[in-house]
Amino acid sequence: MSYDGDPSALGEALPEQELPGVDDQQGFGPAVELTPDPLSPDPLSSDPLAADGLEAGDEPAPVTSVVTHYADGITEVATDLDGDGYAELLEFDVNGDRVADVRYQDTDWDGRLDSVERDSDLDGRVDQVLEDNDGDGRVDSVVTDTNRDGVVDRVVADADFDGRPDTWMTDSDFDGRPDEIRVDPDEDGRADRLMLDTDHDGTVDQVNYQDRQTNPYVTN
Repeated sequence: MSYDGDPSALGEALPEQELPGVDDQQGFGPAVELTPDPLSPDPLSSDPLAADGLEAGDEPAPVTSVVTHYADGITEVATDLDGDGYAELLEFDVNGDRVADVRYQDTDWDGRLDSVERDSDLDGRVDQVLEDNDGDGRVDSVVTDTNRDGVVDRVVADADFDGRPDTWMTDSDFDGRPDEIRVDPDEDGRADRLMLDTDHDGTVDQVNYQDRQTNPYVTN
């Protein structure tokens, strides 16, 4: 069993990076459950037939896991969920509590790892998710729970998949709704639009154009 690509390289193209479906006007939506499952052969789905696209009565592919214990105490579990010889799930338990602290996944089953979940403070709950949504091997969205309350409060995204971040959303008061949305579509390093929810009611009430070149109201 093997996996295609070096998972340690995933995300290096973008130091920080919108999950699909995030509405930049209405907020982050309901609280996101970021708690990872304990190390197990099939943490991706409670219905393995549905995960493989199999009909009832079909024989599911055998799930194979390889467990490696390192001298420094780290345990690695590589799992082949569809029996194709490639690992769709790679988990690392850093502190020995049998809960994955770092998890790499091949979410589209194409043989390349495209998602990373991290529990940076080793409390058993994921607080950062990095995804390669277009499958080009570069991270294009990073969602972070900076205060580790189980709700996303920072999103950095590469909306056009060119390897450079161009969208930032921040929930500074940790109420589950973004207070600041900054977009730089021309990626010149200056925010073209800065949208603020100054009264924290979940609705943008102030828009600032910080880049003169893209300000629609500049007259001279």
